[in-house]
Amino acid sequence: MRQNENKKGELTTQQIVAITILIASFIVILFLLFRLNLGEETGKELCRNSVLLKSKSILPKDSVSLNCYRSYKCITYDGSCEGLNEPEVVKVETKEEIYQQLSDEMSDCWYMFGEGKVDYVGTSATKNNYCSICSQIAFDNSLSNVPGVENGEISKDELYSYLSTAKINGDLTYAEYLFRTKDIESLKQAGAQSGAGTFGKIPTGKQSFVVMGITSQVNSWVWYATAAGVGALGVLAITPAGLVSIGVGLLVVSAGIAGSGAIIENFEPEISAIIVNGTNIPNIFLSPTIIEADSERFKALNCEEILTLS
Repeated sequence: MRQNENKKGELTTQQIVAITILIASFIVILFLLFRLNLGEETGKELCRNSVLLKSKSILPKDSVSLNCYRSYKCITYDGSCEGLNEPEVVKVETKEEIYQQLSDEMSDCWYMFGEGKVDYVGTSATKNNYCSICSQIAFDNSLSNVPGVENGEISKDELYSYLSTAKINGDLTYAEYLFRTKDIESLKQAGAQSGAGTFGKIPTGKQSFVVMGITSQVNSWVWYATAAGVGALGVLAITPAGLVSIGVGLLVVSAGIAGSGAIIENFEPEISAIIVNGTNIPNIFLSPTIIEADSERFKALNCEEILTLS
């Protein structure tokens, strides 16, 4: 009798195999979940959904909050990271991998806030320029070991060239998705008329924002007609010279004009962002751009309100 009870309590070979398969399957599923980073994807979708809901709300838009949070990332060569608490750490070995990470951050930002197709500030907005800091990125000092990262600086000209050729979906390049043109050289040539013929550089050892913006129907970002063959509305170039119309499709603005009260001194002029017109809406959009966190250049964007939560 006792021998039969022991046999009943023992696991058969088939049961052991089944349990082993279940455990292995569970481990694989967990691995895939971590690889897919579903938490991050959920955050992006929650933000996008809140943007869409706010745009359709019958309530005044300034009374409806967005469910959008800033993400934190550290791009590093050796795995070390300083300056951010518990960021997503991304190791890279080539400058192209850096550009790919930044391209994805910019396109995610554009996606979350409606791709220039959604008015989420409304015609009754009391402020002009509304900005969203989608992510804050620490560029680790170790990136100086990456071939092509010279003098501790990452070339944004090369990044924008990458955006104009790398594909985000099918035949669509990142630049076409973000700026509605891949003719980056035409924009640089327009900027060169003001002495701002470059997108500048990203310093390593510092942090930058991935930021985009939207204006209410009355706004302080002045723009001009698009140059022939260029899909973007224009470029936003920050120089020490003040607000100057220097050609078709170009906006030049200084910190003094933008509202900081003083002209920026001792910096090289650069194209800070590309401006695009809204799709079937009257708003103007500051396409996602990368700019040093809390810098004078960032203040010159005249972001009257930050819509993302830190």
